[in-house]
Amino acid sequence: MCDLRIEGTKGIVDLAKCPFEFGSPEFINYHLKNLVGIIQDTPIKEIDYEEEITFILPPEKASVLIEYAKVVSQIESIRLKKDIYGHPSDPNYRKRQALLEKFVDYIYMNPVSAARLLQEYKEPTPDSAAFMKGLQTFQGWIAGILKRFEATELLKLVKEKGDMRSAFLSLVGTKSMAFSSTISLDLPENAVAVKTAKGIYDLPFGVKISIYEIPEKDFYIYKMENPVLESLSPELKSMLMDMITGQMKENFTAMDYTILFGLKVNEYRAKFMDESLKGSIDITPKQALIMAREAASWVVGMGSPLETMMLDRDNLTDIYIDSENSPIYMDHREFGIVQSLYRYNYEMLERAFKNMIFSEKGKKFDENFPVSDVVVKREALRCHLQRPPATFGELQGALRLLSEEPFTYAQYLNYKSMSPFFAGYDDVCVSMGASGAILGVKGSGKTSFTAAEITAIGPNKRIIPIQDIWEIPVRSFRKRGFHIGAAKVSSGDVEGKETKELDLVSMANALLRMGDAALIINEIRSRSAVQGVINLLNTQPGVFLLYNLHAESLDDIRDRLELVFGIPAASMFATDRYVFLNKVKFGRRGRTNRVIGYAFESDRENKQFVKVFDYKRGNTIDNSVLNCLFLKNKEAAMPDLSKIDMKAMEKEISFELMPPLIKRKSELTGVPPEQFVLQAFFKGKVFSDLNNAAISTGLKDIVMLDFFLKANNFVNRSMASLENENGSVDFSEAQKRWEDAFPKMLKEHVEISKREKGPE
Repeated sequence: MCDLRIEGTKGIVDLAKCPFEFGSPEFINYHLKNLVGIIQDTPIKEIDYEEEITFILPPEKASVLIEYAKVVSQIESIRLKKDIYGHPSDPNYRKRQALLEKFVDYIYMNPVSAARLLQEYKEPTPDSAAFMKGLQTFQGWIAGILKRFEATELLKLVKEKGDMRSAFLSLVGTKSMAFSSTISLDLPENAVAVKTAKGIYDLPFGVKISIYEIPEKDFYIYKMENPVLESLSPELKSMLMDMITGQMKENFTAMDYTILFGLKVNEYRAKFMDESLKGSIDITPKQALIMAREAASWVVGMGSPLETMMLDRDNLTDIYIDSENSPIYMDHREFGIVQSLYRYNYEMLERAFKNMIFSEKGKKFDENFPVSDVVVKREALRCHLQRPPATFGELQGALRLLSEEPFTYAQYLNYKSMSPFFAGYDDVCVSMGASGAILGVKGSGKTSFTAAEITAIGPNKRIIPIQDIWEIPVRSFRKRGFHIGAAKVSSGDVEGKETKELDLVSMANALLRMGDAALIINEIRSRSAVQGVINLLNTQPGVFLLYNLHAESLDDIRDRLELVFGIPAASMFATDRYVFLNKVKFGRRGRTNRVIGYAFESDRENKQFVKVFDYKRGNTIDNSVLNCLFLKNKEAAMPDLSKIDMKAMEKEISFELMPPLIKRKSELTGVPPEQFVLQAFFKGKVFSDLNNAAISTGLKDIVMLDFFLKANNFVNRSMASLENENGSVDFSEAQKRWEDAFPKMLKEHVEISKREKGPE
């Protein structure tokens, strides 16, 4: 139960054994009675409530409850005195006993009502003088009880906060979440606002985000506020609460959850405006929209806190829920792991998970299917959910915010994830159809980089993502003219089971019989997927395959192939390139940077792997360097190639060693190796120009997909028109064409952006 355990002068409540939700009226009622029962014999000075997190009532706050419990204990003792009620034959004797009995009941639920009960008690003058002394005695006791009771700090706090629950929650540093029954945490008193440009920003629908740090505990707090919701009039708040409460009782399982949220927002918005008009209540269209989103978030969504976090996809990558009543925390691009002030109880999590599951037809999530992966398409959100018997009683979730647009090479330069030359070289390798593996630990950005490489393939080749394709924004590519399909294959968790879906190898072979294509295989985990990739590369030489998997080194891959899957390590040479991504931090609390760690190319003749790039970290991200190991030219490691002179570079290319991939492609095509390197430098310059323009104009979309494709397509067409019969390109002329065209492209884009933004 919720009984107090005493350790010295500290009282401890183990909430894991408590059948009541922490902070609920039932919990407070039980807890106060428990405290009153032991307070006279126990010198308690502090109270701890141990849950997924521990709520500590220090002595100055615990004293508010302790004082109240002592007063209540004294009142209960007084109530047992028979002589305070007068003579037993007095007609009002039982009435007086009933009054104090009712008063004591109210004490645990509503102290204000309890006090009012005594204040308003009236009794007519007795007909018999013999009963007059009894009335005077009882009135004296009532006055004394009321005076002492009204002096308690808890009663004063209840009057200030409005009710017992709000008063108790304020003591433990929490508050009732608006429009729901659960509680949210208060910002800790020692929290310090982060004073950087990224420490405070706005989201759509009036949401404001502030980042705070807790120096003693070395973590960040992610605070969400919505001034529009918080400043609603009492009438509008009541209207919103009634809408949520009423709609929670409805059943929407037969409806399409992909569009249900939007439909409900429109429906609720209209209702709020209609009801306000009929009731002569002031409301604005903005208020009606934000109220409608709040209602829809609770009724058919994932709850207001999670739905609000979905709006911050530029900064958040993952959201984690360890259990009910545990603070929700996120992975923030700038600050790493940040903790929210919100926690969901079991009922809220169950409803949120149910609405996630309904978003994808055919998915199940119950005792027979305790683990489920589902994609909420309206939010571009991938959800991994777990429940008993896969957990020790908790509901758990890991939510990945999928990119609605892929990263571009220019964006990676903006984040200092790679050098311009590497970006250009990677573009060249992909455009040549070189097979490649993207490797790294979880969360290092493998899928994002794989998606970025698709932009280098371009719309002139058939592209087919297979296996786990949800994190690759297929639709984003399609609407920009890419010929990109998607094939579903049986996943690794059904190996050995009957399934109607084809395995990876069968599907890939079937797709390739339909014509040449670039195959993209994302998130290789299972034995069949690994074996399938190796078989494809070794049985179909020249196949253009890009894939990614979890690995930290070539030795890691080799050991896994030989020891786990029984595949000869020599099969690794069929993959042209291995690019490793790292997560790098500068200091314990610095942001997590996702960077190119190093890259290898397969030397098939000599049966070895040649390292061609290597990251050397400095004191900061700005003085860290991605070195190119096959060139002597210092420009290959420069962070900015916008000032490079391609005419001079044509004369200065100097190899430290010949990269195996360039050697093979040169022998196959007859194109001089220097041409591939010059193309990489030229592309690196273009990407640098885009990044610099985005910084100087403040327009982030210059490095994003649409403008990037426009610029990259211009450059590709320009190079194609300048290519001679030997496959060589006059890059000095290509540079001139680019430098003539880019200012015009940029000016046009800036003017369009200004028109779309409208007057300040």
